[in-house]
Amino acid sequence: MKRYLAAVAAISAGLLGTTAAQAATTIITPSSQPKGTTFVVSGDPFSGPVAATFGHTGIAKGAFTDIFQFTLGQDGTGSGSVTTSVTKTGFLKFTDLDITSVVFNGITAASTLFDLGGNVCSTRGVGSCGASESFALTDAMVKAGVLNSITITGVSRGLGSYGSNATFDPSAVPEPASWGLMIGGIGAAGFSLRRRRSSSARRSIQTA
Repeated sequence: MKRYLAAVAAISAGLLGTTAAQAATTIITPSSQPKGTTFVVSGDPFSGPVAATFGHTGIAKGAFTDIFQFTLGQDGTGSGSVTTSVTKTGFLKFTDLDITSVVFNGITAASTLFDLGGNVCSTRGVGSCGASESFALTDAMVKAGVLNSITITGVSRGLGSYGSNATFDPSAVPEPASWGLMIGGIGAAGFSLRRRRSSSARRSIQTA
């Protein structure tokens, strides 16, 4: 069975951090990827939107934590969703994998559990509840020049895999310097308008 994950966030190519694989924790960056992991980025991290695909295949049996680290050269927001699926014949078999949480910069994505019939359920492990999961997070803030992390935790039953994608949209809010220029421009326009009105008034008085 193959598991699919479409994960939230915002990604860029100018990455910081080091690779580590201690116990069941793997730290991943596009420039330094442990065996079985991928992190592919498209778009300019300093201008315009950014997209990424990332994942992990062949995850050993047991609990695991994958931490994807990145930095961006612009402020903005990241949005996305996480979904996993499993076939009825593959449920709880060695290629089955459960994602238990997705956290972006300390913000936990809201999750929904489903059973094998695709019905929403509340308690993982009761019947087939938790056969698939869905996580959602929208408009999470991303700051330029700060190390960001997407943390994915789960349980593999021997040869689990997942794939992910994330998108980032730059902020449309002007920087403080830009605001200053805009305010200065508005003030200059008002001053010019007052000068024109004053000159017109003086000409009217002189004509009278």
